[in-house]
Amino acid sequence: MAQPLPPPPAPAQVISLDLRGVDILDVLKMLSQQSGLNFVAGRNVSGRVTVFVKDVEVWEAFERIVDANELAYERRGGIVHVMTARDYELLYGDKFQARTHSRTLTPASAKAVQLAAFLNQVKSAIGRVAVDEASNTLVVTDSPSRLEEMQRLVEQVDRPLDTRVYELRYAEAEKLKERLEGWLTPGLGTVQVDARTNTLMMTDLPEVTAQADRLVQAFDVQDREVLIEAKIMKVELSDEQSLGIDWQQTFSGVRTQGRTNFRVLADIVGGAGTGAALKYLSAGGETAVVIEALKQFGKVETLSNPRIMVLNGQEAKILVGTKEAFVTVTTTVPTTGSVVTSPQIQFVDVGTKLFVTPRIKPDGHVQLSIKPEVSTAKVETFQSNRIPIVSTTEAQTVVLIKSGATLIIGGLIDTKAGRTRSQIPVVGDLPLIGAAFRSQVDTTRKTELVVFLTPQIVSTTGEPLTTFQGNGTAPVPVGYQALVRALLSSRLTQLLGQASPGAGEVRLAFGLDRRGRLVGTPDVASPQGEPFVQAGREALGALEPFPPFPEGTAAPQIRLQLTVEYHPQK
Repeated sequence: MAQPLPPPPAPAQVISLDLRGVDILDVLKMLSQQSGLNFVAGRNVSGRVTVFVKDVEVWEAFERIVDANELAYERRGGIVHVMTARDYELLYGDKFQARTHSRTLTPASAKAVQLAAFLNQVKSAIGRVAVDEASNTLVVTDSPSRLEEMQRLVEQVDRPLDTRVYELRYAEAEKLKERLEGWLTPGLGTVQVDARTNTLMMTDLPEVTAQADRLVQAFDVQDREVLIEAKIMKVELSDEQSLGIDWQQTFSGVRTQGRTNFRVLADIVGGAGTGAALKYLSAGGETAVVIEALKQFGKVETLSNPRIMVLNGQEAKILVGTKEAFVTVTTTVPTTGSVVTSPQIQFVDVGTKLFVTPRIKPDGHVQLSIKPEVSTAKVETFQSNRIPIVSTTEAQTVVLIKSGATLIIGGLIDTKAGRTRSQIPVVGDLPLIGAAFRSQVDTTRKTELVVFLTPQIVSTTGEPLTTFQGNGTAPVPVGYQALVRALLSSRLTQLLGQASPGAGEVRLAFGLDRRGRLVGTPDVASPQGEPFVQAGREALGALEPFPPFPEGTAAPQIRLQLTVEYHPQK
């Protein structure tokens, strides 16, 4: 190992140099005069120096000159011996650039083994870190500047470590461990998992464990659930409706309380799918009325009416159909012996399938990723194997809908060809002349699949809730908000019908307490001006107090936001 290198002289002096092609010996003389350092140059030291530095310490300027000119030095007492790098290597057996020092570090709180892992990431290529676990001591070897850096880092982290134990209620310990590991102090922090009790134990610096507290609190929350009520119906289309259900005609015939002249717009924010095949009804809407209106197009048959609970962000699957079995046979011909056949039975889902993935939004809306699929199978036989040929019709969309509102998906049309034969008994079966007494008619039967989807956000108690925008959120039965909407729509219909102001819209935002009384000043606005604003205020005033909250409602008050459109009857 090279001789220990004493620290630079003190006090440090600052110097500025602007030299071009100056002899190295003259530069050493200048540095000696400026700083009081004593230099002795070896016989092989020669060459010219170009250096431009401003306001740097003398010793730092000297070291930069040494590095740039392949020189080396050694301090003995107060004298600095300057030599070539080659002479230094012949004298000490090591390259001057690889000179190292050693230092012993004894941490007060941290474990030496953990600090060693930390320092191994900081040391240079020529550095080494040795650990004595018995005495909790570190011996580090590296360049002088890197040793200083390593000592400062040890002083920063050599503090008592904090250990936190997290008994997780909802999050999975293994998955949360992956997130916490990115926060650990390298070489110090540790995270351990007890899978049996779903518990995490984290050890690190106090400021790191404080951040981990917030992270665990954010992720260890109960998953919210969505109750999805689906109604899957099949409508036999008449000849006039061969292109599918005319939804514009269907909704023009819907006449229920509050919907004579109004379309509630607040339930829907937007969606990826639009057009006649995708419709919305308000919360607590008129599903039954729409089903009745569909009967004008043909026979309506309910295939399924499931209710399924699904976690937020998870996929729910509904199948109305059968699992069609088909058999395949594997034939093995061994080199000796008889032929071996191995039949295998496999299944494929055939019928109506519905895949729904809900994602709850903070404002009480539910984003639905929907994929309805209708499939039919025709089994064919090939070499004694039953093979189903599956025909599939599917659609896929993403929509954003208010909790409790109903989404209608249509446009899934299935066409089946058939043949009807009629004949006079006995005579129609006679050869030759029987053809005159029988007939056959080719028919085409078209059916359209209609899906009604109603997602409802469910509270932790399992009851449906609706989240309203405003100051906080509050669980309220879905039926109550539908009642308030219906009352307002009905009263506004009367008021604007009397005033006849033309088409327009009213925007209402108001709060209600448990007794149904208004909380604060309602916000009523309309782009069409005062007649609509006045009608909105009169409707609220006339209906106050609204019906009280249903028994068991936990919220002390709610806030409703509603936009309605008015179109005069023609």
